[in-house]
Amino acid sequence: MARTKRVLNVPVKDTAQMLDLMKRLGTLAADLEAVSRPGMVRIVLHGTGEEIKELKQKIKDFTKAK
Repeated sequence: MARTKRVLNVPVKDTAQMLDLMKRLGTLAADLEAVSRPGMVRIVLHGTGEEIKELKQKIKDFTKAK
């Protein structure tokens, strides 16, 4: 399968939520890049379509956990 790139901009409420999200992203066994800015975390996912779909769901679960 072809590898693709997908960019997600995830809004965060405060620094604590941003740090928690960055910590959780570090636990994933995935090819990704994450950059935090005030109020937002920009995540670049690399992988097949199915891998990206699974990662997007995990990230969504991370942000809804709190």
